[in-house]
Amino acid sequence: MKRKQILLLSYILVFGCLVLVGCREQYKPVSEPQETPGVIETDLEPEPEEITSYKENYEVIDGKTAALLSYDYKNGSMYIAGLKAFEEFGTSNEGSVSIRTDENTLTFRLTKATGSVSGTVDGPFVYYKMDLTTNEIIEKRFEPAPNYAELGIAEFIEHSEEVIELPDERMVEIGVYFKELIMEIEQN
Repeated sequence: MKRKQILLLSYILVFGCLVLVGCREQYKPVSEPQETPGVIETDLEPEPEEITSYKENYEVIDGKTAALLSYDYKNGSMYIAGLKAFEEFGTSNEGSVSIRTDENTLTFRLTKATGSVSGTVDGPFVYYKMDLTTNEIIEKRFEPAPNYAELGIAEFIEHSEEVIELPDERMVEIGVYFKELIMEIEQN
């Protein structure tokens, strides 16, 4: 009885495979032309929107500003890794800068790397929002690095609960730098 079931199952599998292979060989997609058409000449010119390409990102690797700088034109945001231009953040860091045109503000976020707890960048975090008309700091937040002693990571203990607090003047200086950089990228 079991032998008959196995034999029947084998026939079904073989028959199924043959049907699928046969169908696949005969299948031709509808969108694929059956023969190569000749060139059709027309007096119509393409619309400008059809021939204009849109650049999505501007990237610089190992530039003077950062080890990696990637600007997303569509969202008006910039990803930064290894910011070099400002010594307060060291050279191992990660963050972003974005401009909100509807609010006329620039937002800056950056984490200085002091050690890796979770495989991501860990360290003091700096956040602020700047009004682009008045260059006034609207919001700011400075968060400390983790307590590496409590986490049992002795090699980063000197950075435990390190905080980067920037005066408003320095935040404005950094904000204006990135505002001008983004404007330059947008113009090119």
